[in-house]
Amino acid sequence: MTQPWSIRGFSNEHAHLDKGMLVPGVAYADAPPAVRGGWTREHKAKFTRQDIYDRAEAALQSMLQYGTTYIRTHVDVDPLVGLKCVEALLELQRNYEKQVIIDITAFNQEGFDRFPETAELLEEALGMGRIGLGGHTLTDADGEGHIRRLFELCERRDVPWLEFHTDESGKPEHFLMPVIARESKKRGWAGKVYAIHCNSLANVTDRQAEEAIELAAEAGLSIIVCPTAVATRAVTRTKQLMKAGLRVSLGSDNMGDLFNPLGSGNMLHYAQLLAYIQRFYEPEEQQALLDMLMSEPADAEAARRVEELGACVVYETGRADLLLAHAPRPVSMARGAALTSP
Repeated sequence: MTQPWSIRGFSNEHAHLDKGMLVPGVAYADAPPAVRGGWTREHKAKFTRQDIYDRAEAALQSMLQYGTTYIRTHVDVDPLVGLKCVEALLELQRNYEKQVIIDITAFNQEGFDRFPETAELLEEALGMGRIGLGGHTLTDADGEGHIRRLFELCERRDVPWLEFHTDESGKPEHFLMPVIARESKKRGWAGKVYAIHCNSLANVTDRQAEEAIELAAEAGLSIIVCPTAVATRAVTRTKQLMKAGLRVSLGSDNMGDLFNPLGSGNMLHYAQLLAYIQRFYEPEEQQALLDMLMSEPADAEAARRVEELGACVVYETGRADLLLAHAPRPVSMARGAALTSP
């Protein structure tokens, strides 16, 4: 092998560790999202703190072995599970702080309409540590009201970041990405707001998309693309977002649960999936995918902690690929493209 050099470890900017690895312990059956959401609620009501921790740790270890050094995970907060997910993930965060940076987002998965008590629980969760806030533009009948309510909570509690599962259905009638951008711009929250998925952006008119992307760039939104969304809906306009200068990163999303029974934890796999879906074939496009995987977190405190954690060591094998040796077993990747691990 030739002389090694260092690179930043991979970032997984959207995961659901608290629900990870339910499968194969729970049998998966394919069904519409609303049905699988109902099944998940049934199981979530039975979660224990130890169960959450054990499954989250299993998912985390899968990510670690492929060189991931930064994870931002949503954890459900609602009357079904209370604060058990937050407690378990805070413990996991402490126990693995020398190996990986885990940022936690208290997530209103079920909406205020279904569980009004979630509002009080979110307030409690935000007092448990340096924790972000997460919402979902489709969970309440008044999506715009949901968005504004979470912005207002963030401002009251000085929350470090705010994330939304954004327009996840992919339907044009659910297109609320511009609302998030306008609220972020009005409140001066550039660099602190993340729009995840943005699937409807793929299905609105080109004119609507151009206007929304311009507004998002002005507002300083960060976009998180989860390529596994292609299983049920169109993936957002990734190249167009990148070309407009927005910060675009990748997330694994669900892993081994009732929303997605698959998932290796290898961020190179997700990058490769996006490369195929949206033809990231040219050399500079392939490099852009790797840059997304190794990008510095937008949150300054997270970026500082990742820097302190240190870099991965990379060796050239003499073939057309590289060897990433940050974790328990090395990961092979092509120069500018993703390959599976050996």
